[in-house]
Amino acid sequence: MNINKTDAAKDPLGAMLLEYMHGNIGVSITVEAENFEMTTMTGATMFREYSEMEQLEQHALALCKGKILDVGAGSGCHSLFLQQQGKDVHALDISPGCVQVLNERKIQHVIHQNLFSLKTCQYNTVLMLMNGIGICGTVDGLHFFFQFIPTLLAEGGQILVDSTDPFVLDGISREDYHPSEIYPGETDFIMKYKKISSEQFSWLYVDFDTLQSFAEFYGFQCERIIAGSDGEYLAKIHSHSH
Repeated sequence: MNINKTDAAKDPLGAMLLEYMHGNIGVSITVEAENFEMTTMTGATMFREYSEMEQLEQHALALCKGKILDVGAGSGCHSLFLQQQGKDVHALDISPGCVQVLNERKIQHVIHQNLFSLKTCQYNTVLMLMNGIGICGTVDGLHFFFQFIPTLLAEGGQILVDSTDPFVLDGISREDYHPSEIYPGETDFIMKYKKISSEQFSWLYVDFDTLQSFAEFYGFQCERIIAGSDGEYLAKIHSHSH
């Protein structure tokens, strides 16, 4: 599980976003994964406007209400849109470069912390887009997540999260997967930009049924709001009293 803030010397994403914002618009970052084919991540994609976002993202932003925590805010494209809509949004990131970008883009509330180091805050919406649930690292990490997240949620609060079904990504049949095996959505990433390389970090893609079973075990309801054709989905997690 990714607990610590990123060292500036090992922050390729932050470095790339800063260069893009300061005029080098052709930049991109490479992502190496153990068991997935990864595409490069361009600065232009990270700085996309609302009109360029996927329908899933636009739908999630429309569902945001009250005091909002944007987890892994990155370039701030989601926070900026919500702020422009008059919403009370707090942008959270562990990357010092991303935090600098967020501040330069005039996001009003920027938090340079890891999600799991936040103390009790009453958010009505915890927004985790771009596979934000991936910070759990492993399926077992979902236990920690669901034990921790109630400390951040106001009464009736919600978590909006997207992910991609790893069985679709990997082309694996569920019938061929046995729970004693390593879950196919568990991977390790390394990000690289120019000569800057991140530490290796664990990441999780989780299928909706698994996410829902964990949520229900911890007393939450979990609804699939949108399902895409390539295994991606948007889920809304909230308490039964919601």
